Amino acid sequence: MSRQYFADVLSEPVNASFATITATTETVLIPTLYTPIPANEPRAGKVYELLVGGTVTTGASGTLIIQPRYGLVIGGTALAVSPTQTVVPSITTAPFLYRCYLAIRAVGLAGANSTVLCTGTFEAGGAVATAASKTFVAHSGGPTSVDTTVASGLWIGMTFSIAPSLIPMWHIWRSLN
Repeated sequence: MSRQYFADVLSEPVNASFATITATTETVLIPTLYTPIPANEPRAGKVYELLVGGTVTTGASGTLIIQPRYGLVIGGTALAVSPTQTVVPSITTAPFLYRCYLAIRAVGLAGANSTVLCTGTFEAGGAVATAASKTFVAHSGGPTSVDTTVASGLWIGMTFSIAPSLIPMWHIWRSLN
């Protein structure tokens, strides 16, 4: 007989949109207050899922880089940076969905002795009535050493080369097991 796991929402969805991203420097997608990872909670085999949806408006042709980090601020441990991807230009309020999985591979003693894997995708609508014109950015990387003995969070950095208007409107942060 196999074990049965129940998905657990770790932070309640908020009743308002998050701050609009308009910067061309690395900016957090949603605050880590909404993606908490308590000290000593991760265990080997645990998987976290982050879903964020909203709208995005782009200007002239530009690029997007996604940099997830294990930590509470921009200085957290870099996980799996995306390649620099061109975004569809001149899109107005296209829907977007960002999905990210953080898997705990191994848990060790205090310090950066635990191992995690992170994979995610960002998809946004493209030009209306134009075939195959959506923005798609994926990131994935090899095992990364982190410290799971301190309170942390999943920090998702978004870097646009041309000022966008990206509005995260909702999120789900949960443990899948």
